Amino acid sequence: MDITPRTIDHTTLLDLILENSPLGISVLTSDLRYVLVSSFARDELIGLPEKEILGHHCYDLIGQYAEDPNRSGLERACDGCPALRALSTGTTAVSVRRVRAGFVAQTTVVPLADGTGDFIGALEVIENIADKVIDPLTGVHNYRFYDEMMTQEGYRAQRYDTTLALLALDLDNFKVVNDRYGHLRGDEVLREVATTLQRVVRSSDLLCRIGGDEFAVLAPHTTYHEAEALARRIEQSVNEEFQDLGVSISVGIAGYPRDTLDPTDLRAIADRRLYEIKDARRR
Repeated sequence: MDITPRTIDHTTLLDLILENSPLGISVLTSDLRYVLVSSFARDELIGLPEKEILGHHCYDLIGQYAEDPNRSGLERACDGCPALRALSTGTTAVSVRRVRAGFVAQTTVVPLADGTGDFIGALEVIENIADKVIDPLTGVHNYRFYDEMMTQEGYRAQRYDTTLALLALDLDNFKVVNDRYGHLRGDEVLREVATTLQRVVRSSDLLCRIGGDEFAVLAPHTTYHEAEALARRIEQSVNEEFQDLGVSISVGIAGYPRDTLDPTDLRAIADRRLYEIKDARRR
């Protein structure tokens, strides 16, 4: 193998980086049009050939930005576009979103300024962090993902006056399984519970294991009434599936804006209601 140093012009070097980088790399203009995109971003995230990407607005190409046709393009982009946030604030913006099974995109955007200090575009770097936000035991999202998505979905619900529900879940009598059958069987039950929950929740819901035998479901664009219906389905499915072990599940619900005008309060409200239910069942 010849390792003799060679001079590589900047254009060739940039092309090599874009084609071989394990990260998604793109550059957008100040009005959010793609002018540069790496093969990873093109193939894994956007899913279109380069000629259909360059020159087009990001919110026309990435589905998450086009869910509500009644809002203008820039308004839609605001929902999840860190590039717009970076250009608006002049600071680095980071967002996390689930693209598909096995792909959770963490997008970091740095605003680009010219010599006069005017922002002329944004550098976007995208990493698949699925292995960092998945609970290794159950295969559902972990606390890190839960924490990040609570912040992001709370921001969106408050900014665009939409509903958001949080369901706090806790298994009843799970300690009995560990005491009677051992922790290996306990781990099996946790995996089986996670599988049952995944069958019940909707594709738009975010299911997370937040510790021990505690789970949570973050449900964007969901009213309190809809969350109650989801909670009943969860309770019924888990209680039927694990009745032979004496394991059931309790659910505490909190909704924005029904219960609070500050989405950061949802965790405390859902947890309080969860443990009120658990205390009532012990009596």
